[in-house]
Amino acid sequence: MAVKKLLITGAGLRPNGFELGDGKYYEKSIMVSLNLETGEFQEVLTKTDGGDHYPDEHPNLQYTAACLEGDVLWLPTDTEIYKYALPDLKLLAVFSHPCFQNVHSVHVFGDTLAVTSTGLDNVVLLDKQSGAVKQVLNTEGLAPWHRFSPDIDYRKVHSTKPHHSHPNYIFKVDDELWVTRCTQGDAVRLNDVNDRIDISDGGSISVHDGLWWQDKLVFTRVDGTLVVCDPASRSVLEKHDPFKAHRNRPNGWCRGLLIEDDIFYIGFSKLRQTNFKSKLKYLSKGNFKYSSGNNSIVVGYDMRNQKVLGIHESPEGMIDAIYGILPWRY
Repeated sequence: MAVKKLLITGAGLRPNGFELGDGKYYEKSIMVSLNLETGEFQEVLTKTDGGDHYPDEHPNLQYTAACLEGDVLWLPTDTEIYKYALPDLKLLAVFSHPCFQNVHSVHVFGDTLAVTSTGLDNVVLLDKQSGAVKQVLNTEGLAPWHRFSPDIDYRKVHSTKPHHSHPNYIFKVDDELWVTRCTQGDAVRLNDVNDRIDISDGGSISVHDGLWWQDKLVFTRVDGTLVVCDPASRSVLEKHDPFKAHRNRPNGWCRGLLIEDDIFYIGFSKLRQTNFKSKLKYLSKGNFKYSSGNNSIVVGYDMRNQKVLGIHESPEGMIDAIYGILPWRY
């Protein structure tokens, strides 16, 4: 049955976030639903305060890329992993550790939760039942604490930029963990980071999601390109620009992907100010503002027929950053 609603995780911008500095951009974690038939966005869950696991002032509040496990939603923030029962969103557990910093995603693999601690360039593996740390893996193939200290509570640190690899999204190939790396523009096998897929032609364009589609892998790039790869040969097969035939195109940061058969739902965050101008070079290559408000949008794209099916623009101020998209079947 075709999905009729999407669940979208993200954040609302803090009005003076750029002036405050890195790690202080977002003032509201927010999860919304999108009715694909009506185009209506509805608020599902928000978080507007920090707590013991956040900096005391100006916490960076965002829901990042979540995952579903049956009727359980695993929902990450910058410093915590929430376990919710669906559909009533009853809170079942909260996991947090001092080695969580700028968490971008969580995934379930059997009895293990894999968490991208993006600010420390690590992937943290947790026991799914207890939340205890099982292993910490560095995404450059180095010792996990070669650059940071295991004695510091990094949940209280606003930012550790510049990140050396900036891991985003975890997936499996042949039962081994892989992760996308924004800085290098690639995906690597965690047990041997020399085993890699170059997704962005030498690291020039940032990479996020990595999802299976049939027997291939599909990655998002922030310029809006979908990159289809062969996991066996570690090579790029195709690159798809959903807006190739369009004069006007989203002027946003592409991140967040859901694949339902041949239909791809793609997130574009509202652009925010940044000191890392090199990450926005793609904007000089013919990207134009999609609408007057330049709000975040979700694009429906028919991959088989290479056709944009619909563009859903979020209301002003509801959800500025999009991290993840999931099916919402309730």
